[in-house]
Amino acid sequence: MSRVTPDAGTRFLEAVAYPFDEPVTAYLTDAILVAGCCLGVTYRHKKADHFGRFADGHRIRTSDVKRAEQQGSFWVLYTESGSVYVVVTFHPDGGEQSLQTFLRLHQAGIHTAPKYLQ
Repeated sequence: MSRVTPDAGTRFLEAVAYPFDEPVTAYLTDAILVAGCCLGVTYRHKKADHFGRFADGHRIRTSDVKRAEQQGSFWVLYTESGSVYVVVTFHPDGGEQSLQTFLRLHQAGIHTAPKYLQ
């Protein structure tokens, strides 16, 4: 389980208070986009349960990211499964660069994962 740094904690509180356009599925820290999905540490996930699934501080892999947009000072990721993730912080080793690469590829019409797998 990961701990939130003081800077991420402050930013997390700002994210929770921000009026996003759609209900938020979860907040992510240390986010990095890889192979069409996002890897990160989840907080306040709507599907968290008493078995510990999606518990605060656990690492997750989202379904394929279909689009990303900036709302206020935050990036919001919309996934194939209909989830809405708010990026609180990016991974220090290439997280922001991975978003820029995703945006460039997406704008060019290139999708990193096929719609259907055989």
